[in-house]
Amino acid sequence: MLDNPGRIAVSDEQLVAAVLQGDISAFGAIVERYWKMATGLALSRIHNTAEAEDIAQESFLKAYSNLHRLRDPSRFAGWLCMIVSQQCVNYIRKTAHNNKVLSRQAPAAADLCTVAANPGLSEKQVHFVRETVGRLPGKFRKLIVMRFVAGLSSVEIAKQLGKRPGTVRVWLHRAYNILRKDLAPVLEEIKS
Repeated sequence: MLDNPGRIAVSDEQLVAAVLQGDISAFGAIVERYWKMATGLALSRIHNTAEAEDIAQESFLKAYSNLHRLRDPSRFAGWLCMIVSQQCVNYIRKTAHNNKVLSRQAPAAADLCTVAANPGLSEKQVHFVRETVGRLPGKFRKLIVMRFVAGLSSVEIAKQLGKRPGTVRVWLHRAYNILRKDLAPVLEEIKS
């Protein structure tokens, strides 16, 4: 992989260039950097941890095989978000089709979502938060995941999505307002 003495931050652009030059381990660094973001985005749409992880894995495979088509390597995270979103749509379509077939044959079993450990929140509260984030409009959901799961700043998100930082800040503010209102019951429970 790229020599990184002293753990100097390597940009997405440098990692993509290294992968395109044959350094497969550089793609491992990319996966490490964006795994939580990809699974978080998928989980916000799918509500099943195992399926979300599968979608994230498929998305990284798709990104790897199409990396040569990425026009602006500095926007890898935004490009990956688009791939994950499309993989989620494909999964939902496939599941809807399979559910129609299954419903004609037998009732489908309930999906038990594995909830990650979150100190301070009950399993019910975590599920409520995930559902609430999942109901956000797509552009807001993507921003929330990029901000809180991937830890990107509004400037970094803007760069990844090819938007102005001011636009991203406004969208994040709108998303926060929706979440603040919708998550009020959980906030009250936590304060009690």
